[in-house]
Amino acid sequence: MKNTAIFAAAILLTSFCAITCRSPQKDLERPEHIVSWRQVTYDSATYAKLARLWKDYDDAYPSEEAYGNWMYAARYAKDPEFESLLKKGGDKYPSSPILLYLLGNQKQTHGAYVEAIQLLERSAALDPGYMDPWFSLVVAYMSRDDRERTDVALRRILEGGGVQDEVMDFNYNMIAGLEANAILITNGDNDTYPGWILTRIVKFRPDVNIVNRSLLNTEWYPLSVVKDGVPPFITKAGRDSLSAQMETDFNEAKQKKLPFSSVPLLGDRLVVRIIDAAQRAGRPVYFACTLDDNTLLRELKSHGRSLGLATLVTPATKPYEAQCRDLLNTWIRDFRTGGLDSWRVRYEKNPRSGRMLMHIYAAALSSLRNPISSAGGEVQLSLFRWYRDHLLVLLPTELADQTNAMWCGKSAPREIQDWCKKQGIHR
Repeated sequence: MKNTAIFAAAILLTSFCAITCRSPQKDLERPEHIVSWRQVTYDSATYAKLARLWKDYDDAYPSEEAYGNWMYAARYAKDPEFESLLKKGGDKYPSSPILLYLLGNQKQTHGAYVEAIQLLERSAALDPGYMDPWFSLVVAYMSRDDRERTDVALRRILEGGGVQDEVMDFNYNMIAGLEANAILITNGDNDTYPGWILTRIVKFRPDVNIVNRSLLNTEWYPLSVVKDGVPPFITKAGRDSLSAQMETDFNEAKQKKLPFSSVPLLGDRLVVRIIDAAQRAGRPVYFACTLDDNTLLRELKSHGRSLGLATLVTPATKPYEAQCRDLLNTWIRDFRTGGLDSWRVRYEKNPRSGRMLMHIYAAALSSLRNPISSAGGEVQLSLFRWYRDHLLVLLPTELADQTNAMWCGKSAPREIQDWCKKQGIHR
């Protein structure tokens, strides 16, 4: 009996030492949770740092969540080993919604839409509250010409809160200022998906076609937008011919040691075709103010008409003064500000992608400075109050100082002049 007790005590002591006497592990602080850059955006260096932090955390405390965060950050950091690491993670955690989404997104990038849909649908089924798969499913369903499921995915994004309020409001405001039957050329996620939701699901301005410039580089999208109502601008044979010409131009640029950026991409060449076809059909084409610039697009914009949140790149049918007057009245009467006034935009510390749009509002108002000044005291005062009440607090100091000055002039209404004096602005 005594020997049994000693033996039991020895086992207990050994177990205790196995738990408490192991070599101390380096304490690691849990890194920041990574979300889509539709929500929070950092630069590549920050994502590379976050990827290292999550790798270290996963080494110390391996888990499905830690690996998923690591892969999210590695993707945005453009880690050269991302694809191989992602495959390993998918094999290790085959039921991870995040890894299934990232794997599906990679398949879609490489044009394997059937496999992408399977992975993305599984991701969405495993976590119904996870919105990222639905964004990719929209494009995947579009590529299959499945309009019903495309709209289901868009509705799911809307109902699941997949688009930040300030981003949805921005797109609403941009579309509200367009002429009837307009075609709006957009660039990325935050100026495309909300527009599709508004025009297709909410039925706000269903007369407007949203055309994503990036997707025009794919084989299927140019013909898809024609089915959606854009005037015919290309055939399949014509698209193949343009694509071959682009390859020839790239080869010539390489031989002449010219930068590849000097060669217009297929999507940009098709934008030119859309403008020509729309002009023949009597439909206006606008560039969203969020559109990335290059030599070709700058040339097109230089011949266009800047109208706040968008640039008209087809010939105008109204005098500039009349068109600006309509736009300013729309701004005062119809622009939505709920997202601008939300506590998340005003007080959340993370660099929400939607906050970047505040700079665009300020630039839009500055570009309309002369039309605002000549629109009359009532219009000028209404727009000033809109700026002061909804936008000013969201601008960084330097930009706020620059934008404040545009309101202050001798012809400004008394209320604005008094405000300018309090701000120490004398003109």
